[in-house]
Formats: sequence, structure tokens, C-alpha cells
Amino acid sequence: SVADFDLNYFWHWSKFTDYVQCVLTFTGVTGYITYLWLDSSLFVETLGFLAVFTEAMLGVPQLYRNYQNRSTEGMSVKMVLMWTSGDTFKTVYFIVNQAPFQFSICGLLQVFVDMAILLQVYLYSYYPQKPASHPAHPASAKAL
Repeated sequence: SVADFDLNYFWHWSKFTDYVQCVLTFTGVTGYITYLWLDSSLFVETLGFLAVFTEAMLGVPQLYRNYQNRSTEGMSVKMVLMWTSGDTFKTVYFIVNQAPFQFSICGLLQVFVDMAILLQVYLYSYYPQKPASHPAHPASAKAL
């Protein structure tokens, strides 16, 4: 359907088969491009960086949603604690074993995002935001 290509509805697929078709097409096209450029160290390094950077940004949508809602209600704090511990151990491993620089930087970015989410948990639970007051509309007062 046309809505499948509208960015406003990107993950709101009308049929599961459309989603599967998109994933398979993306995988096939990117796999073929990777095969063609496999001998280019610039391509391989860029692809590797994009992979670790994408993983490092996994928590950002949650961070942003929490910020928009001024709440972490419904979010699993245990999950974020597990993320944080795993990302911390992984980053320490990268640094101790002198992994390529992009691994350490992206690992630190992941830990930073995890810590920011945990800070939101603290701030929004101990300093809850007051909901914005909306003045009553005169017509709604008449209906009472």
C-alpha cells in the first residue's frame, strides 16, 4: 500500500508480508552492495562504524520518549540496569583490550545514554512534573 512508503507510517505496516518483503529487500540490496565493496577498507570501516554507532543509539528513542512524557512510567528499570551493566562491561573490555577506537567511543556513548535514562528514572520519580493545567472552556462549564 502507498502508506507503507510514507515516513509517518513507516513502522505501521498494513500487512505483515509487506514488512517481511521490505526487510528481505533491504537485506538483499545491502548484502549485494557489501559484496561488491568488500575489498574497500573505507567501506568496511564505515559499515563497521555505522553498525556500532546504531547499536550505541538504541536507547535514544526511549530517552526522548521519557523526556516528552516527563515520565518513565511503564519502562522496565531492571532492563535499563541490565543494559547499563552489559554496556559498561563491554566498554571496559574494549578499552582494556585496545579494541579499535570507534568501539570504545560507541561503548562510552551507550553507557552515557543508559545513565541518562537512569537519571530520568530518578528525576521523574522523585521530582514528578505537574501536568499542564488547561483552563476550562466556557461551553464545557455550561454542560455541567
